Amino acid sequence: MKTKIISLSAIVLLFSGSVFSQTPVPSEPASEPKTNFKVTTDIVSSYIWRGTVGSPDPNIQPTLAIVSGGFEFGVWGSTDYRASYKELDPYLAYTLKNFKIGITDYDWSFANKSYFDYKNSTTDHILEVSLSFLGTENLPLSISLNTMIYGADKKWDKNLDGYSTKQNYSTYIEFGYALRDFNVFLGVTPANGYYGAGYGKIDGFAVCNLGLTSVRNIKISPDFSIPLKGTVYVNPQAESIYFVIGITI
Repeated sequence: MKTKIISLSAIVLLFSGSVFSQTPVPSEPASEPKTNFKVTTDIVSSYIWRGTVGSPDPNIQPTLAIVSGGFEFGVWGSTDYRASYKELDPYLAYTLKNFKIGITDYDWSFANKSYFDYKNSTTDHILEVSLSFLGTENLPLSISLNTMIYGADKKWDKNLDGYSTKQNYSTYIEFGYALRDFNVFLGVTPANGYYGAGYGKIDGFAVCNLGLTSVRNIKISPDFSIPLKGTVYVNPQAESIYFVIGITI
């Protein structure tokens, strides 16, 4: 039985500005959002993403971003030590209190001769929109909804035994909960899609990613430490399990 996804992605940005002042001070200009550059690098024993294998080899994953107020515009990448796998993902995100919205441009195949080919029928790119609740101090529960809306994410056609030209709208929903020493997470896909064992070939709702992660800071000097992270991933849909160790510098 074929399962159709009706993906409703509603993204609302509310901006409101009000000035309340009993005694205006014209000599003091309004404060401007501070702009910072963010540069980090993760080194991981293998690259696992939402229960699927990006690359089984050790990967270097740099991030370069500009952060201003609640906005962040950056590029995330990944490549293995043999340079046999590479990924480049520009993204734009906005955080408002405990909520975050974003759009990401994924490309991990690079089969097209031109990186800048964005024609829906031929592009390697996949555009995804996301909406997240980041949790609070009293409720350390996070929820994220992620839907691929354009590009190379196509429906699997059983009659053709191949991919059709129809958009698949692969959706991934993850719940996370922060405990004292580790975080637990549960990722599901509501219908046919990219995730798990099927790449669109498995029907229906499925749990495709669950596990736990823990971080320990390795002290290098009194003023410098390196986070060491360990994560166990289990994909019940694909009947697979992974263990990944990584550091951030």
